[in-house]
Amino acid sequence: MPSLKQKLSCLACTVLLAISGILTWRLGPWYETSYDAASLSAATSCSDCCNGLKSNCDFPVNQILFPTVHNAHSSYENGFIAASNNLPLEEALVAGYRALMLESCMCDGLLGSYLLKENEGSNLGFCGSFCSSGVRSALEVLRNIKTFLEANPNEVLIIQIEVTDNSFESLRSALNTTGLTPYIPRFTDTYIQIWPTLRQLIDADTRLLLFANGDGISSCKANECPDGILSSLDHFSQTDVSDLESCQSTLSGDVLSSYFLVNHWKNNKAKVPSEKNAMELNAMEILEGRFEKCESRKSGPSFLAVDFWDVGDVLDFSEKENLKRAGVVTVDESANDNGVDVANDVNVTTGIVDEGGNGTVTAEARSSGV
Repeated sequence: MPSLKQKLSCLACTVLLAISGILTWRLGPWYETSYDAASLSAATSCSDCCNGLKSNCDFPVNQILFPTVHNAHSSYENGFIAASNNLPLEEALVAGYRALMLESCMCDGLLGSYLLKENEGSNLGFCGSFCSSGVRSALEVLRNIKTFLEANPNEVLIIQIEVTDNSFESLRSALNTTGLTPYIPRFTDTYIQIWPTLRQLIDADTRLLLFANGDGISSCKANECPDGILSSLDHFSQTDVSDLESCQSTLSGDVLSSYFLVNHWKNNKAKVPSEKNAMELNAMEILEGRFEKCESRKSGPSFLAVDFWDVGDVLDFSEKENLKRAGVVTVDESANDNGVDVANDVNVTTGIVDEGGNGTVTAEARSSGV
C-alpha cells in the first residue's frame, strides 16, 4: 500500500502534467491568434453603409442597437476553461457584432508570465477570475481590433472594459502602444447630450468608443476623461443579469443615461456559461418577445449582450431592429393576411417607406446594404 508521501508525490506529478498539458495546448506552435486585414474583412460591410446598413448612418450612435459579445475575450478556441463563447472575438467582428465586453487583468507569477510570453514584457491580459483558466494577450487583442478598423472604414465599434487588478494605467499604455488611441473620439462638452451619428464618427475616423469601470476608473467630465475613455457608470444603465424577460433598468428614478444594455445570457446550474441556454435565449422569437417589452422606453436598448455569439439569431434580429428604428419595413411585415406583398410606396434605393404608405425592402435593396 502506497505511503502518504508517495500519494502526495503522485498527486504533485499529476498536477504538473496537467499544467504542462494545458500550456502545450494553449501555446503550441499551432496556436495562432493574430489576424491580417484580409481575414478581418466584415461580412456585412458595403461602401456607403454604416455598420452594415445605409439606414444606420444618420442615427446618433446611442440610438443604434449594437449586437454585443459578453466576455468577448473568453472562448474555447482561445483555450479558456468554462468559456463564454465558442469562437474568438475577431470572428464575431467579422460576422457583424459591433460591441465587445472585456475584462482586463494583470497575470502575475510564472504561469501568468508564460501565458503572456508574446506580450512584449507586459503582464496585462484580458481574462476572468484566474489567469490560469484562460487569458489573452491584451496587446494582441487590441492590435487585431485596430486591424479590423483599418480593414473596415465604415464600421464603428464600442468596447466596454471591466478593469481589475488596478490595470487601468497598463491598459492606457497598451492602447497607445497598439495605435488605437487616435480612433477614440475626444469630446468638447462636459456632458454629452447629443451623441455623434455613425456617419460623423466615420468621417472623423474616430470609430472606437471606449467605456470602462472598475479599479482606477472614476466619474469624469466627457472632455476630461483620460485618453477619451469614458466611465461606464456615467453613461450606462442596464438590466439585472438575473432578469431575462423584462426591459427594467437596475437604476431607479429618472436617471439620465445615454446607453441601455440588455444582459441576455444565463449560466447553468454549475454557474458556468451554457451554450444550451444560449440556443434558447438567442432565438428570434425570444429576442422579439423581450424587446417588445422595451417599447415603452423613450429610446430602444443600445446593446444586446449575449454568450455564445455564433448560436441563434442575434445578428438577424439586430439588423431587423435597426431597420425598424429607421422606418424600414421588411417583407414579412408588409404582407397581407394571405402572405401576399401589398406594398407599393417604398423607396427602393433606401428602403425607407414614404410617409403614409406601406412598403417593403426588395431583395435588391437588402443586398445593397439598406
